Amino acid sequence: MTGEKAKKIFERYNNKQDVVRCPNGRAVVRNELDSYAKAAVNLYGVISRKEFVDIFNKQSFYKTTEEEIYILLLPLVLKNGWYGFYKEYIVQYWFFDDFEHADYLLEHQAGKPRYIPDKDEFLKYVIEEYADNDHWWNVHRFMGAAFGFSKHTLEGFQEAKNYITYGNGISELNSIFERHHLLFTSEAQLKEFINLIMLAKNNTRIWENNGYTPSELHKITIGHDKNVNQYPLIQKQKVGRNDPCPCGSGKKYKKCCALLEDAKTAQLSEDERREFYLIWFGLMGFVNERMKVVNVKIKPEFPNTVSDVMIHKVREVLWENPELIDEYIKKTELPQDKIEILKLWRTKFKKGMFFVLEYQAEYAVAIAPDDQEKDRLYGIKGISNSVSVTLSRDLPVQIETVLLPFKGKIIYDSFMTSMSIRFGEGVRASFREMYDKAIRHGIITRME
Repeated sequence: MTGEKAKKIFERYNNKQDVVRCPNGRAVVRNELDSYAKAAVNLYGVISRKEFVDIFNKQSFYKTTEEEIYILLLPLVLKNGWYGFYKEYIVQYWFFDDFEHADYLLEHQAGKPRYIPDKDEFLKYVIEEYADNDHWWNVHRFMGAAFGFSKHTLEGFQEAKNYITYGNGISELNSIFERHHLLFTSEAQLKEFINLIMLAKNNTRIWENNGYTPSELHKITIGHDKNVNQYPLIQKQKVGRNDPCPCGSGKKYKKCCALLEDAKTAQLSEDERREFYLIWFGLMGFVNERMKVVNVKIKPEFPNTVSDVMIHKVREVLWENPELIDEYIKKTELPQDKIEILKLWRTKFKKGMFFVLEYQAEYAVAIAPDDQEKDRLYGIKGISNSVSVTLSRDLPVQIETVLLPFKGKIIYDSFMTSMSIRFGEGVRASFREMYDKAIRHGIITRME
């Protein structure tokens, strides 16, 4: 969109000829509306006049209408330029140069719930740089320690923060850092930075999420998205057999990950899957009764009628208190083979973040540090589907899960969170180097 066209659009919806004197007694209302408008566009980027009025009327002593906010705020729009009117919306000044970006944002906000804090918290967003978490400060401190507290570092941090906050993925971070002459000196330094940047990303309020952080929206989506499969934080894509494979190999799906899906060698057998879930749900039922997590009874049966959302809540309590497995074994009459599996879960489980780097015929290959902080490769089998089918993402993929030993194999505890990010070529090259070093020690395929 040209500057001239953007200017005409702005003038069309913010017409100087519409400016009138502030109606008698409404100056104090205008001041509070101005604060709310600044906070709203900083938090959401764009918001409909109707939703804005609803929020204001619910939180403020004063009441207003969609018609009145135009009368009261237009003079401040023309004077201060912090926000403006566009169609039936109020938009942040970022969109004044290209209102098509506002349309794009609205498309991505569609259907998502809106984060609405209480009045005191809402009005803190009047400050454009306000953030209700310290994760970006941790990123800033890390970059200062790694690169020095110079102008290049500060500018690189601000550009990276804006890109991560308002963009999708991290693929351009490498070029941003090169442009500001910021170079990582080791793999460990790069990995630590990625961890910090993703922690910041997942806990930052995003315009596309209507003000929710990615982590918050994940939790909300789990309970409402009917397309989410049995691994509640991963949404499987629908891929045609002649479509490009979603793993990013460049091959057609039918000649790549579909082969793993058809062969079913990278997942448990039907009997193994049933055995796993019977043990797992039995443990979940005990943990729930013991800790009173959710108000349902989880039975050791497969398939199970309890929703994944509730099972996930119980699962979180288990891995915060793994000693509950010992208590379950002690207090429950179980066959010896199940006891041996549970004992291994208690002592050998591995909880944390992994990067899936490769798919092989028997398993997905993921990398993570061992107890001595040495990078090691793990061959992970899927449960109902292969990991490649479950993820359906361009490799490498960052995941969080709990690895478990099971009958001489490595599986996960049925829950896997994937991060919707893309890695640039520089980071991909680092992963290839990490893989080449770790493969010297082989791929770990059992944890016993």
